Amino acid sequence: MTSGSQGPVATIWRLLGFARPYLWVIALAVLFSLLYAGGIVGRAALIEPLFDGIAIPAAKLDATAGLFSSVVPESDAATREIEREQLRANIDQSFTRILLAGLLLVLGMPLVRLVRDYASDWVMTRLLVDLQRSLGGKLLRLPLGRHNQDSSGEFLTRVTSDTALANGAQALIFGSALQNLAVVVVAIAAAFWINWRLALVTLVVGPPIGVILQVFGPRIRHASGRRQQQTSEVLQRLVRILGGIKVIKAFRAEEREQRELEGEMQRYFRRAMGVVRNRIYSRVLVEAASQFAIIALLLVGIWALLGHSWGVTIGELGAFVFISAALYSPMKSLTRSWNAIQDALPPTLRIFEILDADEEPPDAEGSVQIEELRHGISFQQVGFSYGRECVIDDVSFEIAAGQVVALVGRTGSGKTTLADLLLGFYEPDSGSISIDGVDLRNIKRHSLRELSATVTQEAFLFDTTILENIRYGRPDATREQVIAAAQTANAHEFIQGLPSGYDTPVGERGSQLSGGQRQRLTIARAVLRDPQLLIFDEATSALDAHTEQLVQSAIRRLMHKRTVLLIAHRLSTVRAADRIIVLEDGKVTMTGTHEELLQKTGLYRELVELQLVELPSEA
Repeated sequence: MTSGSQGPVATIWRLLGFARPYLWVIALAVLFSLLYAGGIVGRAALIEPLFDGIAIPAAKLDATAGLFSSVVPESDAATREIEREQLRANIDQSFTRILLAGLLLVLGMPLVRLVRDYASDWVMTRLLVDLQRSLGGKLLRLPLGRHNQDSSGEFLTRVTSDTALANGAQALIFGSALQNLAVVVVAIAAAFWINWRLALVTLVVGPPIGVILQVFGPRIRHASGRRQQQTSEVLQRLVRILGGIKVIKAFRAEEREQRELEGEMQRYFRRAMGVVRNRIYSRVLVEAASQFAIIALLLVGIWALLGHSWGVTIGELGAFVFISAALYSPMKSLTRSWNAIQDALPPTLRIFEILDADEEPPDAEGSVQIEELRHGISFQQVGFSYGRECVIDDVSFEIAAGQVVALVGRTGSGKTTLADLLLGFYEPDSGSISIDGVDLRNIKRHSLRELSATVTQEAFLFDTTILENIRYGRPDATREQVIAAAQTANAHEFIQGLPSGYDTPVGERGSQLSGGQRQRLTIARAVLRDPQLLIFDEATSALDAHTEQLVQSAIRRLMHKRTVLLIAHRLSTVRAADRIIVLEDGKVTMTGTHEELLQKTGLYRELVELQLVELPSEA
């Protein structure tokens, strides 16, 4: 069963499964919730002995005192005196019991609440961390195709907003709902113990409340699902604004982006109000049912008291009124909790949809670990498509160990896709890729990537220091090894000129550095990795001529005695390759050296001529 096909009960049950490791803490919270509920109901239950054991007997005592002051026979006076002493003793005994019970409640309930609340909040915080950790770990294990398919805003919503709402449901169930349910259970038990006939009257509210919850629960779930989808849209819009703020300002598009953001937020508001409306309707109807039950109890109780029916005493009726009042707030809270749980079900399903998503396929049984690249890489009739669109069609070529092979072609011809296939990010739809004669499907994926390093056009850096960025692929590297790698990448000089040197923060995505500086740091990261297979994917296409020379010099040092797959447009990058492969529409159309391909009519020669043509001067 997929997460999308799970019913509400199955979804809640699965969500509660995250609490399995903490059952002992939950049991402690349950125990102290029952104790606290007993204290709340105990305060109401004290009304009965207060009336029947003290107030009414005290009134009788005053009445007998008035009668005793009249002239009565001596024998009757003695009898009345004995009755008065017995009544006084009963009052004193009841007062002592009530005083001890009151002191126990005053001293014990704060301590009980302390343990209850701490245990509940500890579990809730732990469950939120576990939810986000599970979801974050799953995102790291999802295949690259899923990350390309879903937006960053969608993933952010699931990790932040969805987990918060799901944890809110857990908090309600293990926290306030559990505590309020304990009060309801103890209060109803106490009511039956005092007078079972009056207790039945208090239960008439149950069926109407059940119908109300059944009607509005699905409505709240539906509205909540629409709201969470719109939350993703708002976050995606914010991600787009933050990621493209430079372009937005350059084109003076701030007002347009603000209007579009406000439109997304207005749609969120309308969908959020759909949840609010159904919550309020449900809450008001439950309130009406609860008020009706209290009035009905009071009227029936007075009728029974005046008619001397059901053995109802003034103390019992007073206790029932106070117990009903004690039930009123927990019943309303339970209704709110139920509505909130319905609200949390759609985001919970969205979490489970990610947790149930297919991960990168596990290594095939019997797959081998490669320690080095001895002979070379072979692409044999490889085909691949993203959905319906064919990107790679019957591609075959080989890269001998220690050889530099360049891929050249127009944008969208499939060059980067071939590199992704080589790294195992995707599996070919047809054909095979092998390393040293072993099919890539039969090689342990982590050992393949351990042998390789990639430098792309987008010089991605993490929001940490230069030192940590360079040794990202080799966390145990020493500072001296990092400096040596930076020197090889022509980065050491500019790093020394920074205020904190290698400890300088680079900012988000390396925003504190220039494009050439960022690229040289990614090359230093690859140098430190000391890979046998290097993939350069348009590593110099966005650089100026001077910076390109520095990066090219670093690349030539890095390529020495390594197997290299070079993807580039610039002639200065590919002309020194041992072999150049020309791709057109996902097919290999030409192969050869730079000089050989220049002698042939075709795409490569066309690209060369386009780069060599001088722009005409303006008239």
